Amino acid sequence: VERAEAAGEEGESLDCLRGKLEQLDEELKKVLNLTIRSATSGDVITKVRAKPTDKVETLREFVLQALGEDCVCVSMKFVVGAEILDPRASLEEAGLARGDEVQLIQMPMRCLTACYDHTARLWTLSGGPAAAAATGGSPRDSLIFHHDGPVLSAVLSRDGSSLLTVAAGGDGRLWCASSGEQLLKLSGEVMSHAELSPDGLHVVGASTGGAACIWSTETGAVVTSLVGHEDDVKAVSFSQDGRLVATGSCDCSAGIWDAASGRRLQTLSGHSDVVRSAVFSPCGGLVATASMDGTARIWNAGSGECLHVLSGHSKALTEHCTFSSDGVSVLTASFDGTVRVWHSGTGELLADIPVDNGVVNAAVFSPDASSVMVASASEVLRLYSVSTGDCVRTFSGHEDWVRSAGFSPDGTVICSGSYEGSVRIWNAATGDCLLRLDGHRDEEAVVSIVLAG
Repeated sequence: VERAEAAGEEGESLDCLRGKLEQLDEELKKVLNLTIRSATSGDVITKVRAKPTDKVETLREFVLQALGEDCVCVSMKFVVGAEILDPRASLEEAGLARGDEVQLIQMPMRCLTACYDHTARLWTLSGGPAAAAATGGSPRDSLIFHHDGPVLSAVLSRDGSSLLTVAAGGDGRLWCASSGEQLLKLSGEVMSHAELSPDGLHVVGASTGGAACIWSTETGAVVTSLVGHEDDVKAVSFSQDGRLVATGSCDCSAGIWDAASGRRLQTLSGHSDVVRSAVFSPCGGLVATASMDGTARIWNAGSGECLHVLSGHSKALTEHCTFSSDGVSVLTASFDGTVRVWHSGTGELLADIPVDNGVVNAAVFSPDASSVMVASASEVLRLYSVSTGDCVRTFSGHEDWVRSAGFSPDGTVICSGSYEGSVRIWNAATGDCLLRLDGHRDEEAVVSIVLAG
C-alpha cells in the first residue's frame, strides 16, 4: 500500500512538473529575441530577450548596458524598415516578432540655454562621465547667440533646425541651429516670451498695447495681430496643430484665436486677477489657465465653457502651468510654496507637493507623467512622484539656487541651470551628474533651458 501511495505521489509530482515545463515552454515561445544593429555601421550592438509587453523605450537600457554609460547623453531612435518606433508603445504594438532586427539611430543630445549675460547657447553633448573627464567637464561644441540685453527665453523649432530667442527690450531673433547665423529679427517688440508654431513657419508672442502678434519666420514681419484684450498680454501658446492660439492677459481674461485670420473665437472669463498662463492640452480640446487670483481653470477650447475651477492654493499662481504629455493631468505652481497636480477630466487633486523654502523657480512633468521635477530656492533639484507626492530623487551639485530645469524627450536625462550661471546634465535614474557646462558668465542666471534630441 505504501509503495502504491508513493508511486501515486511520484506520478502526481511528475505530472505537475510536466505541466510546469509545458507552461514555461509556452512562455519562452512568447519571448522576443531581437537584434539591435547600428543604422550607421551595420554592426550588431547587442542581442535582446524581451517580453512582447515591454516598451520600445526599454531597448535603450540594453544599448546602454552594451555600449556603456557614455552613451547616456545620446538620443536614440529605434527603426524597423523605414518606420521610427514609438518609444511608449509595447514591442507587440510596434509589430515586432521573434527574430526581428531593429536599427538604432544615435544622435548627440543638445541643450539650449538662455542667460542674463546677454547670450543664449546651444550645446552639443558629447558623452557621459568619461567624456566629461577627457574634456574638462564640457562638451566639444557650443554655439553662442548674442543680444544687447539679458536673454529671457530660448526655444528650438520642432525639427531642430532653428531657434528663437527673446531678450529684454522686446528683441526677438531667429537663428540657424547648425551654423549659429542670425536668420532674421522680428519687427516691432516681442515681450518676454514667444513660441514657435509646430511647423516652424510662425512665431506668436505678446506685444505692446494689449495685443499679441504672429510673425512670419521667413520675413520677420507681423502677419496677424490678435487684438481684443483691454490690458497687456502675459501668456501665449499655439495648439499642437498650430491652428489656434491661446492668450492670457492682465485684464483677467484669456482668449482663443484663429491663428490664420486673427479672429477671436472664445473669450474665457471668470478669473479675478492677471492670467499668467494659458496652454492647450496635447489633443487641443482643452485649455488650462493659471491666475494671480490663486486658481487655475480648465476650459473647453471649442465652446469656451469653464469645466473645472482648480482651487486650493492659498496664494497667486506662477506661470508654471502645463498639461502632462497624455493630457490627463495638469500641473500648477503657487507662491504659497506648493506644486499641485490635478486630473484634467474631473478637476480632482492628485498630488500636493510642498516645495523646499516655499519658492518655485521651475516645475515640469516627466515625459511619462509619472513624476514632477521642481527647482526651488535651493541648490538641490528634486524629483517627486505624482502618485505619492513624495520626493524620490535629489540632484545635488549647483552652488546657487536652481533657476530652470527640463527633461530630455525620452526622460532619461535632466538638465538644470542656476543663478551662478552654470548648467548641469544629470542621469534621471540615478541622480548622478554627467556633465557640467561652463560658459555663461558667473553670477548671471540661466533662466531658460531646453534639452532635445
